[in-house]
Amino acid sequence: MLFPFSTLIVTLLVSTGIDRAPGAANVKPPTQPTSHFAFMSEPPISEVQVGDAAPNFSYQGFDGRWMRLHHLVDQGPVLLVFGLSDAQLVRLDRERDGLLSLGVIPVAVVDRKPGKASEAVRKLGLKYTVLSDSRLVIASQFNANDLGRVVPSWFVIDARLRVRALSRGRTPPDEYVRLCARALALPIPGNLMPTSR
Repeated sequence: MLFPFSTLIVTLLVSTGIDRAPGAANVKPPTQPTSHFAFMSEPPISEVQVGDAAPNFSYQGFDGRWMRLHHLVDQGPVLLVFGLSDAQLVRLDRERDGLLSLGVIPVAVVDRKPGKASEAVRKLGLKYTVLSDSRLVIASQFNANDLGRVVPSWFVIDARLRVRALSRGRTPPDEYVRLCARALALPIPGNLMPTSR
């Protein structure tokens, strides 16, 4: 009975990597990060509401460079959408020019691996930023993740990284241009007066 028990202990010590031999050097894990991503710590997950600072998430561009949300916002306010179908991605593309005329940058975050996201951009002919989020890291930071499934959501983020409008659980019933104009108190293209909030 003693032999099987001691064999079990040795097996557990070996399988866990514990080295109990006298004078044996302990192997320590590397102290230096092994990739650039290790330097890009993500903001903590919290409930994002209107008026809150948007999580300044990191993402890897299709060119391989690591960026953050503030790099997009440097170009102007951002419309960030999650959970869109291919048809809804095309709908957003049709509104791209109107959004750009407001100075708003449309960005879709898709639950696809980078290669599949890039393939969808080509296949659908999209002309705006599409970010891959197959691990739902970005969706989780914006509370657009429900038990591992992306919840259709949108967020209007101003130039100071503040959330000006949002909705979780559905895409907007009306057009994105009007939605962004109202959220940012900008005139709708073709109208002379700004819209009210």
